[in-house]
Amino acid sequence: MKQVLILSGKGGTGKTTLAGAFVRLAAPCVCADCDVDAADLHIILSPAPAERSNFYGGKKASIDQAKCVSCGRCLEVCRFDAVVPSPFRINETSCEGCGVCVWNCQAGAINFKEVLSGTRAISGCRFGNFAGARLEPGEANSGKLVALLKTEAVKAAEAVGAEFLILDGSPGIGCPVLASLGGVNAVVIVAEPTISGRHDFLRLAELLRQQKIMGFLLVNKWDLNEEETETLEKTASGLGFGLLGRVPFDTWVVKTLLDRKTLGEDGTGPAAEAVEKAWEILKAKLEN
Repeated sequence: MKQVLILSGKGGTGKTTLAGAFVRLAAPCVCADCDVDAADLHIILSPAPAERSNFYGGKKASIDQAKCVSCGRCLEVCRFDAVVPSPFRINETSCEGCGVCVWNCQAGAINFKEVLSGTRAISGCRFGNFAGARLEPGEANSGKLVALLKTEAVKAAEAVGAEFLILDGSPGIGCPVLASLGGVNAVVIVAEPTISGRHDFLRLAELLRQQKIMGFLLVNKWDLNEEETETLEKTASGLGFGLLGRVPFDTWVVKTLLDRKTLGEDGTGPAAEAVEKAWEILKAKLEN
């Protein structure tokens, strides 16, 4: 089984659109949306309803008023202004779950319990199996949820003997991205031909270099700035990246997504043809 992760430096570059197209082209396969902070791959894949499992990724403090002696120690040590006096209580929205107040409460009046941080599920979709998760509003520990989701997606892929596991990653280089990198065979970076796009690409390229993971570049909307596209490709080639080609600006993409379909699913076009060529190049590289 080959694991392919799609990344980008920021949101809106076409990462999820590419991931959805790759899922269709790799079918039957298993896919996972590792962008648990703002999951949206399910919109175009329409997975079947499934029973969701709870994810408890952190803890929150609460004060037992019957035990509290109003010493104010919790108020002194809390760095997040989560403690409200008179009477002493915890603002759950502000609480970061660090536990400092618990350790400093000599009266033992502060409870420290796990809270629901998100949900996850694996279900069927028209191209195979889909693994998706979602954080509750304001919750953290997205890296833990991504790691758990990816582990379950790998097991699902192994169980059905899938040839490919397609992963739609989070934008940037943060904790969710690091959690999704483990065990991948290749990373495709989707970049736009702008100065900021090149900067974002270089940050991801450095991350892949440190992790010793094979990387590929796909330039989206390349025809909006041909000069910058050439600069971006030269930069990527100099860093040892494989070039998967160029995807032109194509208004048909918007219509396809509004119909909740993957690119190329309801007819071909310049963008769909470019993505199909990119998939063939990537697949050939992975088979070597």
